Amino acid sequence: MLAEPSNIVTSLGYLGIFLLIFVFPVPQELILPLAGFMSAQGKFSLPYVVIAGVMGSTIGSLPWYYAGRYVGEARLQAWVKHRARWIKLSADDLHHAAKWFNRYGRRVILLSQFIPGMRTLIALPAGVNRMNLGLFLLYLILSAVLWQGALACTGYFLGAHYGLINQYLGPSSRLLVLVSLLVFVGCWLIKRSR
Repeated sequence: MLAEPSNIVTSLGYLGIFLLIFVFPVPQELILPLAGFMSAQGKFSLPYVVIAGVMGSTIGSLPWYYAGRYVGEARLQAWVKHRARWIKLSADDLHHAAKWFNRYGRRVILLSQFIPGMRTLIALPAGVNRMNLGLFLLYLILSAVLWQGALACTGYFLGAHYGLINQYLGPSSRLLVLVSLLVFVGCWLIKRSR
């Protein structure tokens, strides 16, 4: 799977980074460290790599935001139930995103890019709840700059040791990082609400 994104990034450059994050279901954890690594080799500029990734994820979230705003939660739930097999999305996914948004409000958007399942889905409840578009984009872009910048810098600094990224960001370690982050955020939110 790494060969195809690598070829797209190599042949299309920044546009390839943008398209892989915007259009194709390729994890950011593969694309941005690769592009960061290529930046270390002098093929790209690291800031432009991050900008391309942020633009891809931000523009990719807009259709979901508008779907939530103009289609509504009930109709989206019904639509997803009938197409879950093809779109790799379930009504439970929508329910969890809405639950997170309703429970934590706008703050969850700041964490959305760090959580693979929430990156795109969080735009739906933001739209359903008619969150101000400018504020939504501000939070989303801030989250994307932090996460994608960290991924690109990881690839840049690992340089010749790029193969280690898959070892350290494999599925089990991503799950461990996610659980740790959720526990930390949960404890912080509970403490803050008291």
